[in-house]
Amino acid sequence: MSQERKEGIKKMAELLRSGAVMLSQKCPVENCSFPLFRLRTGEVVCPVHGRVYLVKSDEEAREIMSKISLTKTLDKLEEKIIQILNQSIQSFRNTDYRDLIGWLEVLERIRRIKKELENP
Repeated sequence: MSQERKEGIKKMAELLRSGAVMLSQKCPVENCSFPLFRLRTGEVVCPVHGRVYLVKSDEEAREIMSKISLTKTLDKLEEKIIQILNQSIQSFRNTDYRDLIGWLEVLERIRRIKKELENP
């Protein structure tokens, strides 16, 4: 038995112990025969590949791809703002406090949007 298969079986047991429900659908990733699990949060996961999305139409697939793309963009933006804040903290004496407040507000908005995307 391959190492990936052993790890997948181990993860399946962990998912069941944590209260996840095994679904009748299999992972959509090619050559993966593991069943999918629904977590208590409603998220659907494969024990090997992690989060997966089950869609019923091309329109629904486009909508999800759009959300994933937006989330990735927001992640990059969040990372950049954190870098800016870290640089500002290092040169704290030369920092305009209004700039810091502005960046913190932007960071808060990004996190709020990401949370709404995760939990519509």
